[in-house]
Amino acid sequence: MRDLSDLPTLYVLPTRLDDTQRAQIIANLESKKCRVASSARDADIFLGDVLRPKRAALELKFLGLNTTDVTKSTTAPPSSGRLLKVVRLEWYKKVVTEGAEANIDDFTVYRGLYSSSSSTAAKPSSSPKMTSPQKRPASPTSPAEQQTQERARRESIMRRAAMGASNKSSVPGTRHLRQSQATRPSPPSSPSQKRPRLLLSRESTGSHDEAEAALANLPPPPLWVVEKQKYSCTRSTPASPPPENKAFLDALYKIRLNRTLISDEIGIRAYSTAIAAVSAFPYPFTHVSQVRALPGCDGKIAGLWHEFTHSDPPGRLAAIDETDTSYYHTLELFYNIWGAGAHTARAFYERGFRDLDDIVEHHWSHLTRVQQIGVKFYDEFAIKIPRLEALAVRDAVQTAARKLLPGAEAAIVGGFRRGKAEGGDVDLLVTHPRVSKSRDVEELLVPLVDKLEAEGLITHVLTIHTPSRFVASQTGEVFPKRSHHNFDGIPKVLCVWQQPWDEIDADGDSQMANDATTDTTYRAKKNPNPHRRVDILFPPPRCAGSTLTSWSGATTFERDLRRYVRDKSFWKFSSEGITDRATGNRIPIGDEKGEFIGLTAEEEQSGAIVDDDVSKRGRKADGEWVGWEVEERKLFKVLELEWREPTERCTG
Repeated sequence: MRDLSDLPTLYVLPTRLDDTQRAQIIANLESKKCRVASSARDADIFLGDVLRPKRAALELKFLGLNTTDVTKSTTAPPSSGRLLKVVRLEWYKKVVTEGAEANIDDFTVYRGLYSSSSSTAAKPSSSPKMTSPQKRPASPTSPAEQQTQERARRESIMRRAAMGASNKSSVPGTRHLRQSQATRPSPPSSPSQKRPRLLLSRESTGSHDEAEAALANLPPPPLWVVEKQKYSCTRSTPASPPPENKAFLDALYKIRLNRTLISDEIGIRAYSTAIAAVSAFPYPFTHVSQVRALPGCDGKIAGLWHEFTHSDPPGRLAAIDETDTSYYHTLELFYNIWGAGAHTARAFYERGFRDLDDIVEHHWSHLTRVQQIGVKFYDEFAIKIPRLEALAVRDAVQTAARKLLPGAEAAIVGGFRRGKAEGGDVDLLVTHPRVSKSRDVEELLVPLVDKLEAEGLITHVLTIHTPSRFVASQTGEVFPKRSHHNFDGIPKVLCVWQQPWDEIDADGDSQMANDATTDTTYRAKKNPNPHRRVDILFPPPRCAGSTLTSWSGATTFERDLRRYVRDKSFWKFSSEGITDRATGNRIPIGDEKGEFIGLTAEEEQSGAIVDDDVSKRGRKADGEWVGWEVEERKLFKVLELEWREPTERCTG
């Protein structure tokens, strides 16, 4: 076979190739006298495991080569740019491995026109506040002209800086603002640590007077701000903060997500604390001092707020612009696969995957069963669940549970308990008011799952967690400290749910007809309802209040609740209850001598009972048994915490 020295310079794409495979391909090509480039910018041909033009263009973009697609163009490409080709790996296998003759154009999947000047101009500016830089004219030939132009450029910069300084006030903490970077071909391990210092403002006497007047008109800060209460569980955080603050909150959420994608645990905690404080503030922010005064919001968050409100146009942050790249977008895509966390998302990216099709085509057999289900129902899991549907799921579970354990009660927790109109999944608790039914509640898990599967409501069981031994004895005594494998000691099932569909089609056929029926007028139809994620927990009666609290607050609320209990009393709080860290003994919630849960202290003293007839039990407007909240209030009293409605625990 002829050598390959007549080919233009070639670059081997690392897509779906490990280091050993890529090195072997390069060595084989060089043995055929093929010129292989070490840098992508020096190559005209790109060889890789790529099958589609769109994907090929994306791979070039990841390498910093923004091209114009001319794959289907019939005219000759203009001479102003370089023509880059992406060739399938099959060409290498035929020519080098098999030694056959093959025209490289027959294996070309993409042709793109690349212009180095246009690529440079397309790079984002280093600061989102600056207007897009204009193209500079060609460099003058004479030294005098060069000096004149350089002097004019410096004067222009100084004028723009002075104009910006006259409109902006000095803000403490702005040195922490991150500086955006140009798009990099390789995935960054962490956000840039380079942070520009903003110019201090020159404040006129009139501007100073206006600032003093604005400070004098600020509303008095809440008590928790004055006292610097660092625990979000000690203050009210409503679901709807002032609408003027929402855009800034959304920006903080975005930054925290990016920190999550790179597993920056310190950054996640810091932004979570700031989000909780900003969400709890009852007034619109009108001055940077309001943000700086919040517990957990130092000069850095204050600087972000100032940048957010004074950017041009308003609402931009360099910390967001620097992560608005295809790398982070791809990580977010993989992160949202149920069963895959941030570490797995980065592993997928490092393997060369850029979309779900890549995972299905090249990695399906290596996924866990749960991840396969997450990929299969990716689009359906992304559809939000309305509150009415969540209530319908609760009622279906509660009805099935009562057939197996008469008198059982179910409650919705998670975001729906905090008042959300829609959510990503449904979390439920199932228990019984009678303490002597503790063992029956735990043994309800498997029969209930079997029943719901038989009814077609549970389509897939992801995980069933049964403790190594029962969390409660027949008398209701609870055994602490048995959590393992990132689970608490409460029995639970994580599953995929699909609401039934019994509509009639246009021909009068039942949509729920049995597949085995011999009547040809009835045909089994595919259920069009989306699949949902549903978690069902089975706490014994004595743990009802602690489990309800553990699963009702937002993430930061739950984190701070555990910190508060530890720091104040040296106790440990979990779904199973409260444990004294010093002795290992369980702290009783309430009197714990009665036969029933869901009764107030006054009702227990008067000898009241919870009637086994569920129709005689007190209920809220949405049908929830009032005894759930009674148990939760007992817990707050033991913890010496002011009662917070679930709708006041929306810390984010």
